[in-house]
Amino acid sequence: MSLGLTLLLAVQAFEPAGPSELHPDQTLIGIAKKSPKAEIQEMEIPETETEATALQILPKDTPVHLMVLNEVTTKTHQAGHRFKLRVNKPVMLDGRVIMPVGALAWGEVTAADDSGNVGRSGKMAANLLYVDVNGTRFPISGGTTSKGKSGTAETIMGVLALGPLGLFAKGNNAKIKAGELMTAFTSESVTVPSAN
Repeated sequence: MSLGLTLLLAVQAFEPAGPSELHPDQTLIGIAKKSPKAEIQEMEIPETETEATALQILPKDTPVHLMVLNEVTTKTHQAGHRFKLRVNKPVMLDGRVIMPVGALAWGEVTAADDSGNVGRSGKMAANLLYVDVNGTRFPISGGTTSKGKSGTAETIMGVLALGPLGLFAKGNNAKIKAGELMTAFTSESVTVPSAN
């Protein structure tokens, strides 16, 4: 077979179905390489959800209603003692519960003066610290003071009846009762993840 006949057959093998379908700028090599299987189609990739979760901010001075869980008294607790409270009403933000009822909160005794002799009453002061919700701390502000009832009348009666020994009658210890209700306020704005 001659060289001319071989080239003619090669041209016919790559010739498109109709002569009008061949663009003037196309070459035989370009046509031979073009195949439906080899075409790369540009697909629009749908946007996925942003990795950064949308955030919400619980503003400063949001009221938080709390209840004391266990009694705290100057008889058994000193300054520095931390005590538990719980959230007594849910704290909401845009219709979502941020602090559910039962979430733990903490307070700290800042001063504790036990009741003494001569009818002196005990005194105690405490500050509220924070609410813990699934590892997120919400700093809160607020405090309470407590003073025991004076035992003066009892002391006077003791002196009349017992002489000097009556001076050892004690006043009452100051206490924060279990079940006592308190209202705190968030002391700063806190960023929390939005609901999914």
